[in-house]
Amino acid sequence: MEADEKTSETTSVSTQVKPKKKRSRKKKALDLDKLADSLKDTISDFLGLNILGIPEELIKKIVREILDIVITSSSYKPSTDTILKRINRHLDIVRMIIAARMLEHMKDFTNEQLEFIVYYGGKMIIPELPRLYKILVKKKLFDLLDYLKYVWEKYGQPSPVKCPKCGFYSVMPDSTCFICGYTVTDEYLREELGFEEKFREYIKNASVAELQEIIDIGFVLVDKNNIYNPKYRPRKPGYYFPIYLRKRDILLISEEISRRKIKI
Repeated sequence: MEADEKTSETTSVSTQVKPKKKRSRKKKALDLDKLADSLKDTISDFLGLNILGIPEELIKKIVREILDIVITSSSYKPSTDTILKRINRHLDIVRMIIAARMLEHMKDFTNEQLEFIVYYGGKMIIPELPRLYKILVKKKLFDLLDYLKYVWEKYGQPSPVKCPKCGFYSVMPDSTCFICGYTVTDEYLREELGFEEKFREYIKNASVAELQEIIDIGFVLVDKNNIYNPKYRPRKPGYYFPIYLRKRDILLISEEISRRKIKI
Protein backbone atom coordinates (compact mmCIF):
# COMPACT_ATOMS: atom_id res chain seq x y z
CA MET A 1 0.00 0.00 0.00
CA GLU A 2 2.79 2.38 0.91
CA ALA A 3 4.59 1.49 -2.32
CA ASP A 4 1.48 2.38 -4.30
CA GLU A 5 1.21 5.77 -2.58
CA LYS A 6 4.89 6.57 -3.31
CA THR A 7 4.41 5.62 -6.94
CA SER A 8 1.36 7.87 -7.13
CA GLU A 9 3.25 10.80 -5.61
CA THR A 10 6.16 10.31 -8.01
CA THR A 11 3.81 10.20 -10.96
CA SER A 12 2.05 13.37 -9.74
CA VAL A 13 5.34 15.26 -9.39
CA SER A 14 6.62 14.13 -12.76
CA THR A 15 3.47 15.30 -14.51
CA GLN A 16 3.94 18.76 -13.02
CA VAL A 17 7.42 19.24 -14.46
CA LYS A 18 7.15 21.53 -17.51
CA PRO A 19 9.37 20.84 -20.51
CA LYS A 20 12.10 23.40 -21.10
CA LYS A 21 11.42 25.82 -23.96
CA LYS A 22 13.96 25.93 -26.71
CA ARG A 23 15.57 29.31 -26.96
CA SER A 24 15.16 30.81 -30.43
CA ARG A 25 18.32 32.36 -31.73
CA LYS A 26 17.96 35.90 -32.99
CA LYS A 27 19.20 36.26 -36.53
CA LYS A 28 22.10 38.62 -36.73
CA ALA A 29 21.44 41.64 -38.95
CA LEU A 30 23.57 41.78 -42.06
CA ASP A 31 26.22 44.49 -41.88
CA LEU A 32 26.14 46.01 -45.36
CA ASP A 33 28.99 48.39 -44.61
CA LYS A 34 31.24 45.48 -43.70
CA LEU A 35 30.05 43.52 -46.70
CA ALA A 36 30.73 46.49 -48.98
CA ASP A 37 34.31 46.60 -47.70
CA SER A 38 34.84 42.91 -48.42
CA LEU A 39 33.21 42.98 -51.87
CA LYS A 40 34.41 46.40 -53.02
CA ASP A 41 37.20 45.13 -55.27
CA THR A 42 35.12 42.26 -56.70
CA ILE A 43 32.16 44.47 -57.60
CA SER A 44 34.44 47.25 -58.80
CA ASP A 45 36.19 44.86 -61.21
CA PHE A 46 32.84 43.41 -62.33
CA LEU A 47 31.47 46.88 -63.19
CA GLY A 48 34.74 48.39 -64.40
CA LEU A 49 34.73 51.17 -61.80
CA ASN A 50 38.53 51.21 -61.57
CA ILE A 51 38.81 51.58 -65.34
CA LEU A 52 36.54 54.63 -65.08
CA GLY A 53 39.01 56.17 -62.64
CA ILE A 54 36.53 56.62 -59.82
CA PRO A 55 38.15 57.46 -56.44
CA GLU A 56 38.37 54.59 -53.93
CA GLU A 57 36.19 56.28 -51.31
CA LEU A 58 33.47 56.95 -53.86
CA ILE A 59 33.65 53.35 -55.11
CA LYS A 60 32.93 52.18 -51.57
CA LYS A 61 29.85 54.45 -51.34
CA ILE A 62 28.59 53.25 -54.71
CA VAL A 63 29.10 49.57 -53.81
CA ARG A 64 27.25 50.11 -50.52
CA GLU A 65 24.30 51.66 -52.36
CA ILE A 66 24.25 48.86 -54.93
CA LEU A 67 24.19 46.21 -52.19
CA ASP A 68 21.24 47.98 -50.62
CA ILE A 69 19.34 47.35 -53.87
CA VAL A 70 20.34 43.77 -54.67
CA ILE A 71 20.21 42.31 -51.13
CA THR A 72 16.58 42.01 -50.09
CA SER A 73 17.00 40.17 -46.76
CA SER A 74 18.28 41.95 -43.67
CA SER A 75 19.88 38.80 -42.26
CA TYR A 76 20.70 36.39 -45.10
CA LYS A 77 23.96 36.93 -46.99
CA PRO A 78 23.82 35.68 -50.57
CA SER A 79 26.91 34.21 -52.19
CA THR A 80 29.20 36.52 -54.14
CA ASP A 81 28.13 34.83 -57.36
CA THR A 82 24.45 35.46 -56.55
CA ILE A 83 25.16 39.12 -55.74
CA LEU A 84 26.93 39.60 -59.08
CA LYS A 85 24.05 37.95 -60.94
CA ARG A 86 21.59 40.29 -59.24
CA ILE A 87 23.74 43.29 -60.12
CA ASN A 88 23.75 42.15 -63.74
CA ARG A 89 19.95 41.78 -63.60
CA HIS A 90 19.59 45.38 -62.39
CA LEU A 91 22.39 46.75 -64.54
CA ASP A 92 20.43 49.71 -65.92
CA ILE A 93 19.60 51.14 -62.49
CA VAL A 94 23.10 50.27 -61.21
CA ARG A 95 24.68 52.27 -64.03
CA MET A 96 22.34 55.18 -63.32
CA ILE A 97 23.48 55.18 -59.70
CA ILE A 98 27.16 55.13 -60.71
CA ALA A 99 26.66 58.04 -63.14
CA ALA A 100 24.62 60.09 -60.67
CA ARG A 101 27.11 59.62 -57.82
CA MET A 102 30.05 60.50 -60.07
CA LEU A 103 28.31 63.71 -61.07
CA GLU A 104 27.34 64.44 -57.47
CA HIS A 105 30.73 63.84 -55.79
CA MET A 106 33.34 64.56 -58.47
CA LYS A 107 34.44 67.95 -59.78
CA ASP A 108 36.75 67.17 -62.68
CA PHE A 109 35.98 64.60 -65.36
CA THR A 110 37.77 62.84 -68.19
CA ASN A 111 36.02 62.51 -71.54
CA GLU A 112 35.46 58.80 -70.86
CA GLN A 113 33.80 59.55 -67.52
CA LEU A 114 31.53 62.10 -69.16
CA GLU A 115 30.58 59.58 -71.84
CA PHE A 116 29.55 57.10 -69.16
CA ILE A 117 27.54 59.72 -67.27
CA VAL A 118 25.67 60.94 -70.35
CA TYR A 119 24.99 57.52 -71.89
CA TYR A 120 24.03 55.69 -68.69
CA GLY A 121 22.82 58.38 -66.27
CA GLY A 122 19.22 58.34 -67.47
CA LYS A 123 16.62 59.93 -65.21
CA MET A 124 18.99 60.14 -62.24
CA ILE A 125 21.14 62.87 -63.79
CA ILE A 126 18.24 65.16 -64.76
CA PRO A 127 18.68 67.53 -61.74
CA GLU A 128 22.34 68.02 -62.68
CA LEU A 129 21.78 68.64 -66.40
CA PRO A 130 22.51 72.41 -66.27
CA ARG A 131 25.92 71.73 -64.70
CA LEU A 132 26.62 68.84 -67.08
CA TYR A 133 25.69 71.04 -70.05
CA LYS A 134 28.25 73.67 -69.01
CA ILE A 135 30.97 71.02 -68.65
CA LEU A 136 30.27 69.56 -72.09
CA VAL A 137 30.22 73.02 -73.72
CA LYS A 138 33.54 73.92 -72.10
CA LYS A 139 35.10 70.68 -73.35
CA LYS A 140 33.42 71.08 -76.78
CA LEU A 141 31.94 67.58 -76.61
CA PHE A 142 29.16 68.31 -79.07
CA ASP A 143 28.27 64.66 -79.76
CA LEU A 144 27.53 64.21 -76.07
CA LEU A 145 25.50 67.42 -76.08
CA ASP A 146 23.27 65.98 -78.79
CA TYR A 147 22.70 62.84 -76.74
CA LEU A 148 22.05 64.96 -73.65
CA LYS A 149 19.12 66.53 -75.52
CA TYR A 150 17.73 63.03 -76.03
CA VAL A 151 18.15 62.30 -72.30
CA TRP A 152 16.26 65.48 -71.40
CA GLU A 153 13.41 64.76 -73.79
CA LYS A 154 13.08 61.13 -72.63
CA TYR A 155 13.57 61.45 -68.86
CA GLY A 156 13.09 65.14 -68.10
CA GLN A 157 10.16 67.49 -68.52
CA PRO A 158 10.66 69.05 -71.95
CA SER A 159 8.99 72.37 -72.57
CA PRO A 160 7.08 73.24 -75.74
CA VAL A 161 9.50 76.13 -76.21
CA LYS A 162 12.97 75.50 -77.62
CA CYS A 163 15.83 77.61 -76.31
CA PRO A 164 17.48 79.55 -79.17
CA LYS A 165 20.87 79.38 -77.42
CA CYS A 166 21.34 75.74 -76.32
CA GLY A 167 18.75 74.05 -78.52
CA PHE A 168 17.03 72.20 -75.67
CA TYR A 169 13.26 72.30 -75.27
CA SER A 170 13.71 73.74 -71.82
CA VAL A 171 12.39 77.32 -71.71
CA MET A 172 10.30 77.65 -68.56
CA PRO A 173 7.18 79.81 -68.01
CA ASP A 174 9.38 82.52 -66.43
CA SER A 175 11.07 82.88 -69.87
CA THR A 176 14.41 81.41 -68.71
CA CYS A 177 16.04 78.22 -69.97
CA PHE A 178 16.41 75.47 -67.37
CA ILE A 179 19.52 74.11 -69.09
CA CYS A 180 21.63 77.16 -69.96
CA GLY A 181 19.90 80.00 -68.11
CA TYR A 182 19.23 82.11 -71.23
CA THR A 183 16.21 84.46 -71.08
CA VAL A 184 13.99 84.71 -74.14
CA THR A 185 11.88 87.69 -75.15
CA ASP A 186 8.12 87.94 -75.02
CA GLU A 187 8.09 88.16 -78.82
CA TYR A 188 10.02 84.90 -79.07
CA LEU A 189 7.57 83.14 -76.75
CA ARG A 190 4.63 84.35 -78.82
CA GLU A 191 6.18 83.01 -82.02
CA GLU A 192 7.20 79.64 -80.54
CA LEU A 193 3.79 79.07 -78.97
CA GLY A 194 1.89 80.18 -82.09
CA PHE A 195 0.13 82.76 -79.97
CA GLU A 196 -1.50 84.90 -82.67
CA GLU A 197 -3.44 82.07 -84.27
CA LYS A 198 -4.44 80.52 -80.95
CA PHE A 199 -5.52 83.88 -79.57
CA ARG A 200 -7.84 84.61 -82.50
CA GLU A 201 -9.43 81.19 -82.04
CA TYR A 202 -9.74 81.74 -78.31
CA ILE A 203 -11.57 85.07 -78.49
CA LYS A 204 -14.06 83.59 -80.99
CA ASN A 205 -15.07 80.86 -78.54
CA ALA A 206 -14.78 82.64 -75.17
CA SER A 207 -17.82 84.22 -73.57
CA VAL A 208 -18.14 88.00 -73.37
CA ALA A 209 -17.77 87.80 -69.59
CA GLU A 210 -14.53 85.85 -69.95
CA LEU A 211 -13.19 88.27 -72.57
CA GLN A 212 -13.92 91.19 -70.30
CA GLU A 213 -12.21 89.34 -67.45
CA ILE A 214 -8.94 88.79 -69.30
CA ILE A 215 -8.89 92.46 -70.29
CA ASP A 216 -9.12 93.32 -66.59
CA ILE A 217 -6.47 90.77 -65.59
CA GLY A 218 -4.13 91.73 -68.43
CA PHE A 219 -2.77 88.35 -69.52
CA VAL A 220 -3.67 84.81 -70.58
CA LEU A 221 -2.06 81.40 -70.05
CA VAL A 222 -0.75 79.51 -73.06
CA ASP A 223 0.44 75.91 -73.43
CA LYS A 224 1.43 74.01 -76.57
CA ASN A 225 -2.21 73.47 -77.56
CA ASN A 226 -4.50 76.14 -76.16
CA ILE A 227 -5.04 79.49 -74.43
CA TYR A 228 -6.66 79.68 -71.01
CA ASN A 229 -8.15 82.20 -68.65
CA PRO A 230 -5.57 82.98 -65.90
CA LYS A 231 -8.05 81.60 -63.35
CA TYR A 232 -7.94 78.22 -65.08
CA ARG A 233 -6.88 75.34 -62.82
CA PRO A 234 -5.20 72.65 -64.93
CA ARG A 235 -6.17 69.02 -64.29
CA LYS A 236 -2.67 67.78 -64.95
CA PRO A 237 0.77 69.36 -64.51
CA GLY A 238 2.33 71.06 -67.48
CA TYR A 239 3.87 74.28 -68.74
CA TYR A 240 1.51 77.26 -68.84
CA PHE A 241 3.14 80.45 -70.09
CA PRO A 242 1.75 83.85 -69.08
CA ILE A 243 1.46 86.06 -72.14
CA TYR A 244 0.64 89.68 -71.36
CA LEU A 245 -1.87 91.42 -73.59
CA ARG A 246 -0.72 94.16 -75.91
CA LYS A 247 -2.82 97.00 -77.28
CA ARG A 248 -3.57 95.10 -80.47
CA ASP A 249 -4.70 92.06 -78.44
CA ILE A 250 -7.12 94.18 -76.44
CA LEU A 251 -8.34 95.78 -79.67
CA LEU A 252 -9.14 92.34 -81.11
CA ILE A 253 -11.13 91.51 -77.99
CA SER A 254 -13.01 94.79 -78.17
CA GLU A 255 -13.85 94.21 -81.83
CA GLU A 256 -15.13 90.72 -81.04
CA ILE A 257 -17.38 92.03 -78.28
CA SER A 258 -18.68 94.80 -80.56
CA ARG A 259 -19.34 92.27 -83.29
CA ARG A 260 -21.64 90.48 -80.89
CA LYS A 261 -23.38 93.84 -80.36
CA ILE A 262 -22.65 93.92 -76.66
CA LYS A 263 -21.12 96.99 -75.12
CA ILE A 264 -18.03 96.66 -72.94
